[in-house]
This record gives sequence, structure tokens and C-alpha cells, in this order.
Amino acid sequence: MTINLFQILFACFFILAIAGVFRRYRAAELGKRGAWFWMLFWLVALVVVLWPNSTVLFAQKLGIGRGTDVVLYVSVALVFFLLFKLHIKIESIGRDVTRVVREHALQETLEKKK
Repeated sequence: MTINLFQILFACFFILAIAGVFRRYRAAELGKRGAWFWMLFWLVALVVVLWPNSTVLFAQKLGIGRGTDVVLYVSVALVFFLLFKLHIKIESIGRDVTRVVREHALQETLEKKK
């Protein structure tokens, strides 16, 4: 197996990303589920970059023509899933902010009437 410059650069990037996940988890900036998700994500990316034929084997088991197609399909699905989760979270935060602001405004109004 020969490793080219692309594989070396991306492997270094993925290893740094994994180290970043550890660092954020230890600093309590990332929860356990998030840490596991991102760790798995970056490890799979590392495997795909170092052993590109692994995607071909996976594609054949799924009945898809090429390994790059599998990577593309999974990537697009993952991006849309994460966008959906972010959208839900942002809407939830917006509702929470609205509730807090309304409560604060009501308290101020009641205090001014006294």
C-alpha cells in the first residue's frame, strides 16, 4: 500500500480533529453523545482516506456502483440530518428566549405599577 500526499494531509487533519474532540470533551464543551458521534465520524473518515477500497467493498454490499457514490450519499444524508437537528435546536432556543423575554417584560410591568 502506497500512501500519497493527499492521504497524509487528510490523515493529519483527521487526527487533529480527533484530538480536538477529546479536548472539547474534557473541557465539558461537548457532551458524551456528541463526543462519541464526532469521534466515530472522524475515525470513519480516517479509515476511508487511508483505505479507499473499503468504500468499494461497502458499496458492493449495498448494491451501489462505486465507493465514491456511497461516500457522497452518506455525506449528503448526514449533512441534511445535522441541518435538521440544528434547525430544531435553533427553534427551541428561539422559543425559550421569547418565553424569558415575555416573563421579564411582565415582571417589569408589574414592578412599575407598584
